[in-house]
Amino acid sequence: MLPFTDLERELRRARSGDEAARERLLEGLRPFVLRAAAQICRRRLEWGIDDELSVAFIALNEAVDRYREERRVPFLAFARLLIKSRLTDYLRRQARAPIVLDGGETAAGGEAAGAWEEHWINEAALEREEEIKEFSNLLNSFGITFAELVKCSPKHGDTRQVLLRTARVLAQSPDLAARLFRTKKLPVLELARLTGVHPKTLERGRKYIIAVALIWHYCQDFLYLCSYLKPEA
Repeated sequence: MLPFTDLERELRRARSGDEAARERLLEGLRPFVLRAAAQICRRRLEWGIDDELSVAFIALNEAVDRYREERRVPFLAFARLLIKSRLTDYLRRQARAPIVLDGGETAAGGEAAGAWEEHWINEAALEREEEIKEFSNLLNSFGITFAELVKCSPKHGDTRQVLLRTARVLAQSPDLAARLFRTKKLPVLELARLTGVHPKTLERGRKYIIAVALIWHYCQDFLYLCSYLKPEA
């Protein structure tokens, strides 16, 4: 899938009328569409076989035009909500069991009643709340509480950027990430060699680095949290 930095750039270009950028964006997000649609439909889907993927892909293209940054919802989270809405409507038309959203209201029904804006804002709030709960549970499996994470988050901007870049190296290294998940411990010496950051700095930022690396590793599960992680070049 497209890295978040590339995604934001291509999204801006696509929304300004660059059709080539739109094509790159849509193609780059095919894995996201496949995963989102399969989760919504609760079954395995295949391109060229299941019409649900075509519906979801069209919804992604629609999301490019309907997205508004001022709503403060990540684009992928908004796109996933729109995909859910369009698939719900499609399944209803196909006379299959509709996917009922939280509260018992189907997404398309809410939009037909003129309440789409309020509906998706409420859905986004519920998703964000659930995401934080899931992330908190994941942190607990590494012996870190959310309260500890808040307390140990770096206050100085330069330190924060160093730890963010280190966490990205960790998340993008298959061997180091596998070791992290196996041992539940930060591979300090290996990271120091890879990044040039002093081991003492890494040890002080251990909990923060682990937390950020987990968010990046499971970025499609933590779309809201991941949208806040933007290390500077």
